Amino acid sequence: MKKTMLSLCLVLLTLSALADTALTGESSRGITIQPAGVNAVEEGVSPTTGLPLGRTAAPEGFAGLAVTGRYMPMLVQIDNAQGGVGETAPWGAAWADIIYETPLTSPGGTRMSFLFSDLIPNAVGPVRSARVGHVWLRQEWDCGFMFFGGQTLEGSNINLEFSTYGAKRGEVVFNGTDGLSKAWVKLFSTRKGCLAPHNRSGDAAAISSLIPENHTAREHAFLFSDDPSEGGDTAGEIDIDRRGYVPYCSTLRYEPDSGQYSRFMHREDGGMALYEDRDTRTALTFSNVIVQFVEQGWNGSGEAPVTELVGEGKCELFRDGRHYAGVWQRTGMNQRTVFYGEDGSELPLQRGKTLIVILPRDYAITYR
Repeated sequence: MKKTMLSLCLVLLTLSALADTALTGESSRGITIQPAGVNAVEEGVSPTTGLPLGRTAAPEGFAGLAVTGRYMPMLVQIDNAQGGVGETAPWGAAWADIIYETPLTSPGGTRMSFLFSDLIPNAVGPVRSARVGHVWLRQEWDCGFMFFGGQTLEGSNINLEFSTYGAKRGEVVFNGTDGLSKAWVKLFSTRKGCLAPHNRSGDAAAISSLIPENHTAREHAFLFSDDPSEGGDTAGEIDIDRRGYVPYCSTLRYEPDSGQYSRFMHREDGGMALYEDRDTRTALTFSNVIVQFVEQGWNGSGEAPVTELVGEGKCELFRDGRHYAGVWQRTGMNQRTVFYGEDGSELPLQRGKTLIVILPRDYAITYR
């Protein structure tokens, strides 16, 4: 009898471990924040990945902190049509330190923003257009910003936002549609073998050199730790739902051997496609996955997103195969977003690349 009961308990524990946990951003966690301030930057260590800057040799033609010694990130708008796999897969992506996924259309479509800092490639794409939320994201980093066109609708006009925050064209703002008389436009090209509008490539390394030497990017070092925080619960797989808009629904799977999460995009036939760099054919993997729930508005159109990135809300951190509940806070347009744990202190990230999924607060994720 005791043996039977023990076996039953083991089965129940196994089922419990595999049970789904669903989360949205709607409720409050009631966490009292202990403001983190600015983190110190370690000598020879990347402020964006926490890795040694000399860990890999830079390919010819690349720029970035590990090459020039200058901290000047580049944020680039990247295509994510049909989930950014297959014919719309990105190139240059393997060098991104941080990848943001942000709302683009009200049915659930998204766009990616790649932040390059340690190494900035000489070819990245497909470069696509910007929305006001992306301008506000650039303002957080005070970095170079590459895009190909953008929304100028009254109420969500990127040009007005650039003007409001003093971000000047040709200094930190580089729009590939500005006209051939502009030096930076000549550094955008059309990639053969790719259909328009998924064929725009940009020399991010060369464009970064156009940023004036007297422009200093805002300090934005994350807090890193080699050891996971106490607490948390198992999270070997994460599903991010886009309300049934299948090509933009994703699953992240933790690989214990590498300590990384791999990203898979859902397919209409029920299958999944690995998110990878089109050129290197390497999977884009992440040491950290952060889901940041935000207020999401629309400027009179399902294609005019107004993504509120200043304020606070719930966040979920996934690292080392575990989940940590928390909140995020950004106190002003020129301040960094800080992710806090349940004890109110800044959540430490694992060293490596980070995926930040910015999700409307009434959307849901599931993990197990």
